[in-house]
Amino acid sequence: MRPTLVARDGMPGPRVYNLWWGDKSGVRQKGMVTYTLSPFQTKAAPHWLRSYIFNGYRRISGELFFFGLPFAIGYGVYAWAKSYDHWQNSKAGHLAQGEHHD
Repeated sequence: MRPTLVARDGMPGPRVYNLWWGDKSGVRQKGMVTYTLSPFQTKAAPHWLRSYIFNGYRRISGELFFFGLPFAIGYGVYAWAKSYDHWQNSKAGHLAQGEHHD
C-alpha cells in the first residue's frame, strides 16, 4: 500500500475551476457579482456623538422607570438590612431583644 502524499501548500491543482484567492490569470467566471461602497456613503456616522447626546438622553430617560425603580428598591432593602444587622449585633440590640450582653 502506498502512503498518501503530503500536501505542500494550499494551492489548488490544475483541474479546479476556482483559482487561488486574487488570481486573475484563469478563465473569467460567470455569475460573479462584485459590490463596492459608494464614495458618498463612506461616512456612515459623521456626527454620532452629537446625535447621541440628545437622542440617547431621550431613550435612557424613557427607560429610567424600568431600571431605576428596581435599583432604588433593591438599594433601600440592602441599606435597611445592613443597618438592622448592625443594630442586632450591637449592645443596644441585644438588650432590646431581651438577651444579656456581658
